[in-house]
Amino acid sequence: MEIRRTRDEDYVEMADLRKNTIRSVNANDYPEHVIHTWSSTLEADDLRAGASHCKRWVALAGNDIVGFCEHTFACEISRVYVHKDHLRKGVGSSLLKVAEDSLKDLGCLQIRIESSITARAFYETHGYEVIERTTYCGDEHAPVYIMSKAID
Repeated sequence: MEIRRTRDEDYVEMADLRKNTIRSVNANDYPEHVIHTWSSTLEADDLRAGASHCKRWVALAGNDIVGFCEHTFACEISRVYVHKDHLRKGVGSSLLKVAEDSLKDLGCLQIRIESSITARAFYETHGYEVIERTTYCGDEHAPVYIMSKAID
């Protein structure tokens, strides 16, 4: 597996990976209307338009993108997605480490992330703690967790 910075030509594949991951992985923890909302809200052009507001990386297996992550410049990891066929193979952990190291280099002392029910245990394994349970866009059927981790 190789991890590299995102390129413009990656956005279509990244948007598809995100959509498919939500529909297959998160579907176990959320009702259909939430899955539909989440999986239909971000396209390649949206990713491209937001590129200057974050740093992004992709994980590659051969020529295929099997995961991606990004962080804002406000000490927040904003997206980590892994293809359903590559879960529990170290892809997410490797991407998370790259983002954390980058945030540390930016001078962040604390990292925040908004986690789904699905990803909560993953982040807890990596030292994140829940600081608040809330809902996504006020939808009581879409609980999420604000999590935080101190950087040493």
